[in-house]
Amino acid sequence: MKLVTSPSTAARFEAARAWLAERPRGRPVLVVGATQQAALEVARQALGPNEAAFGWRRMSLVRLAAWLAEDALAAEGLAPATQLSIEAVWTRVVHRLHQRGELGRLANVADRPGLPKALARAVGELRLGGVPVDTLRPELARAAAEFEAELARAGLVDRAQLLAFAARAARAHPPVGDILFYDVAVQAPREVELVQALAPGREAFVTVPTGDVRSLRFLEEALGASAEVLPEPEGGPARLRALREHLFSERSPAPDLGTPEEVVMLSAPGEARECVELARKLHQEAERGVPFDRMAVLLRAPGQYRTAIREALRRAGIPAYFARGARQPDPSGRAFLALLECKEDGLSVRRFAEYLSLGEVPPPDAEGAPPPPDPRAWAPADEPELGEDGEEVDAQDEAPEPPPDDVELERPPPRAPRRWEQILVDAAVIGGRARWERRLAAHAAARRRALEEAKGDEARVERITRELEQLEDLRRFSLPLLAALEELPTEAMWGEWLQRFAQLASRALRRPERVLSLFAQLAPMSEVGPVPLREVKRVLSERLTELTAAPPRRRAGAVFVGAIDDARGLPFDVVFVPGLAERIFPQRLIDDPILSEAERERLAPRVTTRQDDAAAERLQLHLAVGAAKERLVLSYPRLDSDQARPRVPSFYALEVLRAAEGTLPNFTELTRRAEREVLARLGWPAPADPDLALDATERDLSTLDRLFRDPDGPPVGAARYLLEVSPTLARALRRQARLYRRRWSPADGLLEPSAEALAALAAHRLNARAYSPSALQHFAACPYRFLLGAIHRLAPRETPESLEQLDPLQRGTLVHEVQYRVLSELRDGGLLPLSAEKLPQALDRLDAVLDEVATAHREVLYPAIERVWQDAIQGIRADLRQWLRLMQQEMTAWVPWRFELAFGLPPRETADPHSTPEPVELENGIRLRGSIDLVEQSPEGALRATDYKTGKARADASTIVGGGEKLQPVLYALTLEKLFPGAKVAGGRLFYCTQAGGFEAVSIPLDDRARAQAREVARIIGEAIERGWFPAAPVKRGCEYCDFREVCGENVEARTARKPQAELAELTRLRELK
Repeated sequence: MKLVTSPSTAARFEAARAWLAERPRGRPVLVVGATQQAALEVARQALGPNEAAFGWRRMSLVRLAAWLAEDALAAEGLAPATQLSIEAVWTRVVHRLHQRGELGRLANVADRPGLPKALARAVGELRLGGVPVDTLRPELARAAAEFEAELARAGLVDRAQLLAFAARAARAHPPVGDILFYDVAVQAPREVELVQALAPGREAFVTVPTGDVRSLRFLEEALGASAEVLPEPEGGPARLRALREHLFSERSPAPDLGTPEEVVMLSAPGEARECVELARKLHQEAERGVPFDRMAVLLRAPGQYRTAIREALRRAGIPAYFARGARQPDPSGRAFLALLECKEDGLSVRRFAEYLSLGEVPPPDAEGAPPPPDPRAWAPADEPELGEDGEEVDAQDEAPEPPPDDVELERPPPRAPRRWEQILVDAAVIGGRARWERRLAAHAAARRRALEEAKGDEARVERITRELEQLEDLRRFSLPLLAALEELPTEAMWGEWLQRFAQLASRALRRPERVLSLFAQLAPMSEVGPVPLREVKRVLSERLTELTAAPPRRRAGAVFVGAIDDARGLPFDVVFVPGLAERIFPQRLIDDPILSEAERERLAPRVTTRQDDAAAERLQLHLAVGAAKERLVLSYPRLDSDQARPRVPSFYALEVLRAAEGTLPNFTELTRRAEREVLARLGWPAPADPDLALDATERDLSTLDRLFRDPDGPPVGAARYLLEVSPTLARALRRQARLYRRRWSPADGLLEPSAEALAALAAHRLNARAYSPSALQHFAACPYRFLLGAIHRLAPRETPESLEQLDPLQRGTLVHEVQYRVLSELRDGGLLPLSAEKLPQALDRLDAVLDEVATAHREVLYPAIERVWQDAIQGIRADLRQWLRLMQQEMTAWVPWRFELAFGLPPRETADPHSTPEPVELENGIRLRGSIDLVEQSPEGALRATDYKTGKARADASTIVGGGEKLQPVLYALTLEKLFPGAKVAGGRLFYCTQAGGFEAVSIPLDDRARAQAREVARIIGEAIERGWFPAAPVKRGCEYCDFREVCGENVEARTARKPQAELAELTRLRELK
């Protein structure tokens, strides 16, 4: 029996290797390492190049416990619980105790997702410490007892029970052979019991890192031996050796030992830049001759650094071995979670569309439905059944076998049928299975009516037929899946949930194996429950969004990247330790919300105290420092990029330099020294020397920086190669430069079109295709907006979701429909012109029509808050009643004659019977299409076109075309002359028919002045289309509500104000028209 300790991982590794090398090759040996990787490594190094050993078992302590206890567990029908199972049990325990009112002071946070995890940690530690339940405070004792009972009902054992079973099995049937405990962390009495059960009657060798005070104390008591300090390896770096010997000690080494390169401190602005600088250092070490697999990046805060270090190593082209695997998004898990949220949100179409977008739609069956449920759907669990995160239980010495030749390579996931999401938007499917069926059926009926009306137009018939086929495909696929979601219970036993989820995954996911493997971990929980869907989703959600790709079985040729504990027992030539900043390393010590410090002091040493936690934090630095044999590189971020505030180095950074160099620097000196090591600037993400660049981007930026700093000015053409190697960069730079030049250029819109562009624009001339007045009005607001909206016909992407508040467009649509129907019914009922005596009857009819229209629109818009919807409808009702009263007062002079008189538009229900599908060609050259809200007729037979507005009044008595932004009155009046030859047309009118517009009416006579201004509008817009002149030149504040701001970028008004205004003379003339 021998117990040794050392601050040097290399010294402990060599001692363990030498002891193991002395064992007979045929004698059984238990090699128990701090991790599976450490056990494998020390056993491999103990054998010669051509040697083999039989009966050497290599495993971690927890894996050893599982091996020893497996027979006893099988005899009693028990299984080790995974971490997920433990959290699921605690979620159930909290739910049950809360229902019974037995959570005590924890009842206030019973609905918080962190409570089950906090209880799992605290009670798990109490159970590992063997603390009797009756010594705990009442609510915690009840929770612990309930947890134990739930474990028993589920046939599960947690880590404490697993260790207890293993200790009993070791005493009853001791394994044969010697035993090596290599850097094993023994932190709890249950682990001590297992060591005590294994050690007697055999030769044992135990190593403990310096600084692991708790493990050393437990092992000395358990083995009855005193630790022997191993001597430092001879000839190692003096400064690094001094650091290991004096770290956190009261002694200091002699100054000026070794060389500065042995212990390096650097800093960078932010964690991402810090990792980039570490990757640069990795390259430099490789150039010095250090193999990648002899270097390690050890993380104290893996969650904070994992993504940044992975991206930095990828950019640098450095192979990496992530000890706990690389985390990445899991499309199948996210798709399944989207379906569960779809169920929870009442079959929300937004969640279903999210599911469709993730590329996990499976191939449908012969009838277009999802595949049938597979009652035997199952996949093996992909997390070790030990309840310890990250434990590698299946690592092997052998390299993995290559895949067979007939294995199909992974292909990109197929996209959901491209038209399905648009169909969901067009059909206004918001949620609820009945609504899904109703809205899809209504949309199909509408498209079939459109198909009947399109007979004779082959292109349109083909398009609508294709849409109907896609709609039917969506209906056949989605409705059975929605039915399966609707059949999910609100509460069930875990076993039923898992069975239903497995069947759903087999139907809804193209690759369900990952999700099924997650369910396999919960299989022992089948008898627990009942639990609600919300609770089940909470347990699963964290693991359904990301997956951890298992690390390769061999790490040869790759840089080791992992938490510091993952590298326990593994020596490296060069070690990098990022994050030596306050609150990162050391991490902030936080009081346990379940067990107070006073309770922990009372229960010590069975549980850890704040003093133990501080020692454990110091141990992390001991392990990181001790892992380095030749060189140690430490770093810290001097900027918190998430919160935009500076960071300061932690006192651990000061302690490292004191222990290595014998003097304690102040923070200012440390900061200056770290910044000198790496000249990393926040605003310029590249090194000062182009030869140190990680990739082409850094090299280019570094080259530019050097040129900018040339005191004589950069030579002309020195960076031209950038434009040659990157056409994208060339376009972007040239566009940016042109945007801010003081002259107009193609970057400012469509200004210098090619011959091909002009040929394409010819089909969009005013006399070549029909425009609506609303589309033409966009030209005055901004010519480029007119180009994008009216010619390119771009529009914002629609998202189906429940309505929260009526927007102006929805409100206007509803008001116009009511006005059309009311006036149509009054005309058909012979009530026009409307007299004062008939007004009450007409108002009653208006109320009834509004109720009918509101019901129909409610079905389409699906308001989220009923009260908000009702308030909006009542506001519209008040506006429409006042509108009708004012209409009645005017009917002695003007009588409503045609309503929603459409021209150039396809047939629709809300259109006057006298509408025509042909556009109207005006004398000014405009080919017009649209719909006149109201055509009125005077007793003398004169006609007037009225356009209803539901917003604020933005016209006055002097308005004719309103600077090109109010074209409806004049253009509609000119249209009436064409539609009704010989009739006298008085003009047009804007009627602001709501309280917001003050019920103002602005009449515009069709006189010579109006005709001239209409001709001028047509000339200016027509010439712009003919010459291809569409600058992004918005009217004042014209960008605020523009749909194309992402296309143009920011500060458009400021940019155009700096350019020659003479070229906007025609546009200015248009905007100056009354």
